[in-house]
Amino acid sequence: MKLEQIKTPALIVDLDAMEGNLRDMAKFFGGRPCKLRPHFKNHKTPMFAWQQIRAGAIGMTCATVREAEILVEHGISSILIANEIGGQEKPERLAELSRNASVMVCVDNCHSIRDLAAAQRNRQSQIEVLVDINIGLNRCGVAPGQVALDLARYALEHGLAVRGIMGYDGHLQAVPPSSERDEIVRQGSKAIVESAGLLESSGIPAPIRSTGGTGTYAVSGDYPGITEIQAGSYLLMDNIYVSRGAPFQRSLTVLATVISTRGPKHAVLDCGLKAISGERGLPTLRDLPGARLTALHAEHAIVELDGQSPSLTPGGKIEVWVHYNDATVNLHSRMYGVRHGELEEVFPIEH
Repeated sequence: MKLEQIKTPALIVDLDAMEGNLRDMAKFFGGRPCKLRPHFKNHKTPMFAWQQIRAGAIGMTCATVREAEILVEHGISSILIANEIGGQEKPERLAELSRNASVMVCVDNCHSIRDLAAAQRNRQSQIEVLVDINIGLNRCGVAPGQVALDLARYALEHGLAVRGIMGYDGHLQAVPPSSERDEIVRQGSKAIVESAGLLESSGIPAPIRSTGGTGTYAVSGDYPGITEIQAGSYLLMDNIYVSRGAPFQRSLTVLATVISTRGPKHAVLDCGLKAISGERGLPTLRDLPGARLTALHAEHAIVELDGQSPSLTPGGKIEVWVHYNDATVNLHSRMYGVRHGELEEVFPIEH
C-alpha cells in the first residue's frame, strides 16, 4: 500500500529516520558504563520497546502502573515507573506485577511508602523503590542528602527494597545546550550520585542512579556514577526537541487530507485536536514551503499559504510534523511504518 492510500488522519512513522535514531542512541551508550532505560510513554508501542532493548537498552521507563502492566504483558521484565503512586488500588496492582518482574517505583513521601508496604504484605511480593529527589524541576522529589537518606531508611523499615536514587531534570530539557546549561545538568547528576553515596555509606545499597532525557542525555550520561538515562523522545522526535537542538531526526507525522479550500491561500485539513496535539505549540507542515498551520479545531486544521506555495486541492494528502509526540501518540491506536512511500508495517499502540 502506498502512503497516500492510508486512511486519514493517520499517525505515520518514517522507518528510516526512526531506525537511524535507534542506532545513534545505541552507539552513544555502547561503550559507556551508563546505560539507556528508554521512556515507554513517548511511543506506547511494545514492538518499539523491544527494538530498543535489542539495541542495548537495559529495560524500560514508564509513567504509570498501566504502562508497566503493558510492558510485563509483552515480556519486558525490568521496568522503572519514574513517578509516585499512592492510595490502595495502584499499589496493589504494582505488588501483583512485582511477583513476575522487576518493577521499580519512585517514592518521595511516607504516605506512599505505607501504601506500598501494605500492598506488598497483601500480595506477598517484594516492591522495589527509588528515592526521588528534586534536582530543580520542582514537581516531585525530596531534597537531596539527609532527607533522601531518612526516606530510604523509612522505606526499609516498612519492608520495601531500596534500589537507589532518581532525579529528573525535566526543567532543562527545554533549554538549548550551552556550557551554562550543561553545568546545571552536571550539578543535578552530582546531587543524585552524592545522595546515593550517602545511602551506601549508611549501609543501604544504592546501585541505581537514574536521570536524564533526550535533551540532556549526552551530559548526564557521561557523568561519573550515573548508571541509567531515561531518554524517550529521541526515537520518534518532534518539533519541540528539534528546536532544542537534540541531534536526532524527526520521524513522526500525521497524514491528513485536504477537505476544503477557499482561494489560493486557505486550506483545511482533516487532522484537528483529536488527531494531533497543539498543547505545546502548533505543528508544522512537511514538504510544503511557504505554508503554515495557523489553528487546530476539534476535527480541522487551518492552513495559510503565501501564494508561492504549491496549490492544495480537496482530496490531496499532506503530512504534518508532530510538535509534541507524547500527547499525539496518546490519541491513536496504531502507527503506520512507512519506508520510501510504501507501508511496511502497522504498529499497535497500547493504552
